[in-house]
Amino acid sequence: MASRTIVLKLSRPRRRRLERLSLKTTNKVVFRRCQTVLKLASGETPGQVAEALSCDISTVYRTQQAFGRQGERALWPRQSPGRPRKVTEAERRALDKAIAQEPRRLGLNFSNWTAKQLALYLKLAVHAVTVLRHLWALRWRWRRPGLRVASPDPRYAPKSRYLRRLQRAAQRGQIRLYYADEMDVALLPTMSGRWMRVGHQTKVNTPGVNAKQYVMGATNAVTGDLFWVIWERKNNAGFRELLKVLLAHHAHDPVKIVLVLDNFRIHMAKAVKALLGKFRKFIRFYFLPTYSPQLNPIERVWRHFRRNVTDNVFFKTMRRLLKAVASFLAELATQPDTVLSIILA
Repeated sequence: MASRTIVLKLSRPRRRRLERLSLKTTNKVVFRRCQTVLKLASGETPGQVAEALSCDISTVYRTQQAFGRQGERALWPRQSPGRPRKVTEAERRALDKAIAQEPRRLGLNFSNWTAKQLALYLKLAVHAVTVLRHLWALRWRWRRPGLRVASPDPRYAPKSRYLRRLQRAAQRGQIRLYYADEMDVALLPTMSGRWMRVGHQTKVNTPGVNAKQYVMGATNAVTGDLFWVIWERKNNAGFRELLKVLLAHHAHDPVKIVLVLDNFRIHMAKAVKALLGKFRKFIRFYFLPTYSPQLNPIERVWRHFRRNVTDNVFFKTMRRLLKAVASFLAELATQPDTVLSIILA
């Protein structure tokens, strides 16, 4: 169908603005509207413009009419207000508050939230999928929680507070505060995540017969100094050897050593108490609450050790394993700043 010529006059400044906008815009609608106006102003018919821009001729007419009424504002597409939100901002806040609480504490007869139960509890007239979208936007994710053993020690709180007092005293130089613990090292590899190619699972060998030895270690809470001994058995003899290493290091230090320990029986053996009585002016023990490994930062050193030495690696002989253990711990002991960054993480 033939189209009549539309006389569209543009001033020189306006033409130049439209040409620059047409060149710079990344919005295809803005580009098409600029080109439509420019082509009509150059004398092309609506049919020619529609063919050149691969659009319907009615689009050309609508663009010309809108430009005549609104000017350059008509070149930009209007933002659609969209459908009204079904969940208000107040309801989003209520959703965020509700999911942070356990259902039974709210008097409900179930233990874990689902999207549907949240919608029913908050009386939201929306689908469960909509609730999920809002939870994701509020940075909630479905994850498997970890288990935590709560300490049954009735004096857990005061002991934790006293431990913080010891740490402050160590910072002031009034005591030498050490955290001590023991770690198993076995031929059976410890396992953790590692990089694998998609579709391929890495296999790690295991020994025919497992064998173990033990590391007794202590780290200074202020300086990051690390001391350790490797022992064949997890007994008080190995622990006493660690104590002798600590005492030898601080032989000429007038400041008393405070050694923080868990409640493992070797720390309370008669031979250990006898050694402690002999050096009571130089060292004393402070026992952590029962089942509270989170209060002993040397546990983080052991995790760092396993990730770098025994995770996902099979040592064919105990000799090779102990050589790797000694090499890594000897290198780590020369890096007290690294040890501090681990125990303070």
